[in-house]
Amino acid sequence: MAIPKAQLETWSRIGAQQTSKDTHTNIRAIIDSPDSPHYQRQPSTFLQGSYRNDTNIWAESDVDIVAKVQSIYYYDISALSAIDQEDFRRKSPPTEYTLQKFKVEVIAWLQKHYGTDLELSSNKAVTIAARGNRRKADILISSTFRRYHYAGFMGAQAAEGIMFVTNEGKWIENYPVYHSNNLTARHQETDNWLKPAIRIFKNMRNEARDQGILPEGIAPSYFVEGLLYNVPVHVFGQSYFETVRQTLIWLLQADRNAFICANGQHQLVASNSPVSWHPDHCRDFLAGLVNLWDSWR
Repeated sequence: MAIPKAQLETWSRIGAQQTSKDTHTNIRAIIDSPDSPHYQRQPSTFLQGSYRNDTNIWAESDVDIVAKVQSIYYYDISALSAIDQEDFRRKSPPTEYTLQKFKVEVIAWLQKHYGTDLELSSNKAVTIAARGNRRKADILISSTFRRYHYAGFMGAQAAEGIMFVTNEGKWIENYPVYHSNNLTARHQETDNWLKPAIRIFKNMRNEARDQGILPEGIAPSYFVEGLLYNVPVHVFGQSYFETVRQTLIWLLQADRNAFICANGQHQLVASNSPVSWHPDHCRDFLAGLVNLWDSWR
């Protein structure tokens, strides 16, 4: 028995947004304050993730925020020729100020304002605990990052994203603005079916987890969004029932190794990559959703 249409309709609805917007606005005002020790470094604070992309569901509470330093940037010029690399390094010498220094300053500033509500145990982000009307917020402290490539007659061009460093010392690049913009463009191409479908898939994931079909953490929302981003436009439409059914059929038959992240910069499904979804987890996620669909009572 398949999941009823009424349940899919409920799952398609967007979750509450006002408190997340208020949380972001208040935290941004503190991080970007002219009184902060890092203000001269041109901080830029913005939403990322489900609340930015309008794919949040009612079960979600955490607000994902990026705090980016703009006065410096890191780069990848490995795709350029040796001559162009040498020329680039000559014109862009290293700076004394670093992402690590920015991170220390931002954390100290947040501790001054949030005290014991600031948690530093996460490997990637710092967390501000929920209090009153404020939602729990994960803040990714980062810098501007540019990956250079050749673009035909345009010469060397750069894809601009962010770079952050984990507590384990691992440097990771990501492109949250590209992710959001590309997802919205594809949503419009599907005649506004994509984002409700993502919310349904995220709710199905949670239901499968609650029923013990899927383990916790196997399918982060970032990867679920990327997965559906790769589904062809013609698969969406008619109804939520047909959209989910046809999407699952297509995903099970597709070569998922050819999928790209919604940011257009990385392979979505790959082993041994901090920015990609492990093939086993993607496979198990889809199998779990099919199990949930077929066993619904």
